[in-house]
Amino acid sequence: MEVRFGTSGMRGLTDTEITPELCWKVGTALALYFGEGSKLVIAYDTRPGAKRLAGHCAAAMRNAGAEVLNLGVAPSPYACAAILTKGMKGGLMVTGSHLPYDRIGLIPLDEAGAIPPRAGTNKLTQIIKEVPEPVDMEPWLPEEEDFAYEFLTFTQEIVDSQLPGRGIKVALDPAGATGAGAASRLMNDLGCDVKAIYDQHMDYAPRRMEPRIDCLDELVELVQDSGADFGAAYDSDCDRVLFVDENGRPLSEDLAAVIFAEYLYGRTGGTIVTPVNSSGLIKKIWQGNVVDCIIGPPEISLAAIENEATFAYEESGKYFFPPRVMWADGLIATAFLAKIISTSGKSLSTIISEFPRHVQIKRNIKGSWEQMEKLVPKIKEGFHPPGAKLNDIDGLKYVFEDGSWLLIRPSGTEPLLRVYVDSPSPNKARELSELGMNTVKRLLED
Repeated sequence: MEVRFGTSGMRGLTDTEITPELCWKVGTALALYFGEGSKLVIAYDTRPGAKRLAGHCAAAMRNAGAEVLNLGVAPSPYACAAILTKGMKGGLMVTGSHLPYDRIGLIPLDEAGAIPPRAGTNKLTQIIKEVPEPVDMEPWLPEEEDFAYEFLTFTQEIVDSQLPGRGIKVALDPAGATGAGAASRLMNDLGCDVKAIYDQHMDYAPRRMEPRIDCLDELVELVQDSGADFGAAYDSDCDRVLFVDENGRPLSEDLAAVIFAEYLYGRTGGTIVTPVNSSGLIKKIWQGNVVDCIIGPPEISLAAIENEATFAYEESGKYFFPPRVMWADGLIATAFLAKIISTSGKSLSTIISEFPRHVQIKRNIKGSWEQMEKLVPKIKEGFHPPGAKLNDIDGLKYVFEDGSWLLIRPSGTEPLLRVYVDSPSPNKARELSELGMNTVKRLLED
């Protein structure tokens, strides 16, 4: 496989693209990158091949002189928090995250628990290319350590409460992945009455791994049947979360971010960092500074550090809580939402009604990596919608006077071209979506 880091690590088909040989090279490179004798963490998700490939990575780390802490099947937030709280040099999460179960990912983590910025992954790429082909690749993992209690303590420190969810009933869907058992235990220990589905580790995915509106029917039913105050669904490593209100209505990820901004920090609490594909809603309610950045957790974390951000988020359901939580954490986000509902005395639907509505439409067009790379320059040259200003720090974002925007950019993890729109007007959103899709299809056929 070509050594290629995307927006969140290295992703590919299990054993076909992410091979044992590549895992050995990555494990070796991480040990060399962080230095001989470094203490590194490793964790993995539940999908087929994840533990075995993690074993190849860990064996290579040990062979290159690193000490390895094995968290076993564990959410990414566990691995990130372990690195930070234990003063470790870094680590590796072996997970396909939101991707289908035939895919896996190798996601490096730095000393802050965050994905290294582009400069770091460029250096890692060079080291990987220089690692010799492995001869003996017997997988190895040290005895697993349970980080659940330490993560509970860490979460209580971050949300500034021992029982932030007191009196709150929450419905959870961890989809049988790393959050199974972990999310329900955490929220129960934080004072919530927990109802959960798919709460045991499973070798297959009971639903699409990316938590989106069209795959949450069972969570919606659980919320309604149990009388839960809200529901939360996670991807396989719990860096993403999608919430539903007490009526079973899903919140857009941007709206959840606006709620965090308003209820945790007030409207003038400093700087918020968010990528160019986030809704314009945040700029309507936040009276402090909003900094646009390149899409992807590494760039978000880097921009949050550079701008001393109060809060950061990505529209995919990733929420960061600086200065300590510099990684996307769906579990701590769930704890914060429980605290907001508990302390405000309001239902989630009431909180939602306090904010204006923006309509988002997210569509994809499939192609090859080569097509995607060639298409964006063609669009930039030939597509100039009237009345729009172009922001091209990451893809092509056409911003209109009413705050509506159309974004066209290649995915960093799959051979897809994303066509996203955001608008306060449903009609304008539909028009822009069709305009973007038709433009891309026409140029793709040329």
